[in-house]
Amino acid sequence: MTDTDPLLDEASPRWRRRSAFICLAIFSCGCLALASAIIASYFLLYHKNVVGLRVMSLNTWGMPKTFGSEDKSLRMEAIGQHIQKGEYDVYLLEELWMRPDHNMIKSLIPEGYYMTEVGDLASSCDGTIGPDGCSGLAIVSKYPFLELNFHGYSDHGDAIWFDGEYLARKGVGHARIEPAKGYIVDMFVTHTCASDYNYYYRQRQVKELVEIVENSDADFVVLGGDFNVDPKVNANETTLPDIQNIMVNSIEDFFKTIETWLVPSRATYGNPANTYSSKYSPVLYDYIFHKPRGKNMIWTNYFEIPFLRAFKDNVSEVSFSDHEAVTAKLHLWKSVV
Repeated sequence: MTDTDPLLDEASPRWRRRSAFICLAIFSCGCLALASAIIASYFLLYHKNVVGLRVMSLNTWGMPKTFGSEDKSLRMEAIGQHIQKGEYDVYLLEELWMRPDHNMIKSLIPEGYYMTEVGDLASSCDGTIGPDGCSGLAIVSKYPFLELNFHGYSDHGDAIWFDGEYLARKGVGHARIEPAKGYIVDMFVTHTCASDYNYYYRQRQVKELVEIVENSDADFVVLGGDFNVDPKVNANETTLPDIQNIMVNSIEDFFKTIETWLVPSRATYGNPANTYSSKYSPVLYDYIFHKPRGKNMIWTNYFEIPFLRAFKDNVSEVSFSDHEAVTAKLHLWKSVV
């Protein structure tokens, strides 16, 4: 070998193939290590910043017996005892019209929980003899209330129907909470006009509701309640589309396809398993909706319609209400940018 001879045989195809393979292997290992580091960092950040929020909404069927409700005292105590378990972080209640029933449930809430007063979510309310002027709304929360307010709907039904809608003062109840430091959540609860013939008033009420929700400056917004509108039965209304234009429906968020959630077994009124309303056609009236602000994210990790029962005379069981509750376990993620 002379000084001018190459150390490597550059013309050797075998060496060139080996060199290319080594370079490719080193490059691939480097890319894999970089991708692994990025993914690990993402999941570490993701799990660190995700906050869970468990929500339950229930129409309590709190009308006085003279207005048609059944087993009310028994059911109200059972609802309070269920809330006492503290299985959810926020409870959104509708049709809690009467002050004694409100007081019953409040006396049973878990230690450290908070509950709105009758006057917090109503413009004026009798609630001792009848539901005149009442909204029937209440919120129970594991977290302190940072803000509380109530917006009464401008439209309340027609007096000619004698259905109580005109005398009641339905609206939107609002409570601001902070389930984790820096995570501001606006909780809204509502109950709109009942009965198909009240579609005009129900649609106008929801347009007011949407405007209120859109004005929220919270990091996250959660809305629950009895909307008295079924996706199929009331398909001609603007009620649901107006809400879903700005919010996500939790039951649809979790079950994805309509065939899996718009079925009798998941009806919230007229459910075949309900001891009071099973004689009626099954419909989905009760919902939980959510929306984030900006680049924040919120999604439904789990959704369930539990069949809550109470013992009557230690013999038979009765449903908590003529409606079924809806529950959602939400995940909240706040953007750091």
